[in-house]
Amino acid sequence: MPIPLSKDVQINPGVLAVAGNAVDLNGLLLTGNPLLPVGGVVPFSSPDDVAAYFGALSDEYARAQLYFQGFKNATKTPGQLLFSRFNLAASAAWLRSGSFKGVTIEQLQKLSGTLTLSINGKSASAEVNFNGVTSFAAAATALQTALTAAVATVVFDTTQNAFVITAAGAKPESTTITFGSGSAAEPLKMTSNTGAVISQGAPVSDVPDTMVAIKDASQQWAGFSTVSEVTDEQHLAFSAWANGQGKRYFYVAWTTSGKAKVKGDTSHIAYQIITVNNYSAVVPVFASDGNRAAAVLGYAACLDFVRPEGRVPFKFREYEGLAADVTSGSDYDALIAAGYNFYGKYAENSVVEDYWADGTITGDFKWLDSFCGQIWLNANLQGAVISLFKSNQTIPYNNEGRALVAASMSDVIQQYKRWGGIREGVTLTEAQKKQINNVVGEDVSSTLFATGYYLYIGDMLPSLRATRSSPSCTLWYCDGGSIQKLVIASTEVQ
Repeated sequence: MPIPLSKDVQINPGVLAVAGNAVDLNGLLLTGNPLLPVGGVVPFSSPDDVAAYFGALSDEYARAQLYFQGFKNATKTPGQLLFSRFNLAASAAWLRSGSFKGVTIEQLQKLSGTLTLSINGKSASAEVNFNGVTSFAAAATALQTALTAAVATVVFDTTQNAFVITAAGAKPESTTITFGSGSAAEPLKMTSNTGAVISQGAPVSDVPDTMVAIKDASQQWAGFSTVSEVTDEQHLAFSAWANGQGKRYFYVAWTTSGKAKVKGDTSHIAYQIITVNNYSAVVPVFASDGNRAAAVLGYAACLDFVRPEGRVPFKFREYEGLAADVTSGSDYDALIAAGYNFYGKYAENSVVEDYWADGTITGDFKWLDSFCGQIWLNANLQGAVISLFKSNQTIPYNNEGRALVAASMSDVIQQYKRWGGIREGVTLTEAQKKQINNVVGEDVSSTLFATGYYLYIGDMLPSLRATRSSPSCTLWYCDGGSIQKLVIASTEVQ
């Protein structure tokens, strides 16, 4: 056999992958619904999935319908809606079996064996024998009776089609439970392998702790809100958390309080968020229910960053099946002045329209479409640069390195520009020009006007090279905004 050429020339096949989308602007809803385990984030991809989990009459399903529907004529609809537990009261530990959907009573009657689990730190065993039970509810009662050594209740949840064992105790937040073991554990679907779910006892939710746990579990979301209306104290806690996240997330603070429509009132929640605390990244919404908050989250999830000119402002977006909350000019004026967004009915002559106003978010970005856009842009810029760092090459501290860094960001910037996040021909103020020129060291306003953006990568200083630190990098881009008001002089020329 001849000497293989691979001794000197070896070909290693590989694939240069296309960078994917670095973030999805999905919505997250916090709920006190006990069907959700404490500490987890559960994603759903359709309203039907939400109905199957929470029930067709649940508030969660109502919110999901508006969310997944998206605004009228949207070119993209939301891919996922995430739910997480937010305890409004202390909750006890529970173990929920896997689903018994499709299992007949006759099949259930054949289940027998030993079920062992630990409740509140004490071992409990039950001899299970469902022979003769006539319903799943009766089987739950029989199982509770058999667990004589434990302090617990057992029910059959018809929404989840599952048995639920709930630990009892004077302090629900201190209760604990484990998965089942023994010969009956798998037939009863009380193991993790058979789809069982555990939720340990938990106190009333603390906003910072809850949001940190959610962020640790999943970051594939951008906006969040609550299924039920929360207190002003909780609104401010959620707003404070969003404000501290570097413009990565936004909070939809919805309220039904009539104080929002009272001119000059200083006790409503938007005043506390905007004027008293100066929190950014909050979308205050005056609404009749939480469906409106879900619609706001759905708007962000509908933004189509792949489509050229896919950018649309939140104002003027219409939702089919959503009734207007604001129907008078005086309420419109009061709510706009107070900083609220709302769904209104507008009419003049024979033209009648329902749509959202005013499309604002607190903080420097001011407009929700601009805020959502920068989330996408910054996440994808980060992903692009990481791809460069992992590309098995050095990035020297010279013009070659500067070019590599600039090239790594180019595709993301151009895609964002095609979407409508960057505009050419935007006139800057003299103050804006001066601020940029002071950093760059020369006048780049003509480049900004012509291309809509300018990427500055500063000097590759020896001190940076020695520590392999970042050179000064700044991307300036012109947003361009979106015209939302027109005053037209209609003049007849005789």
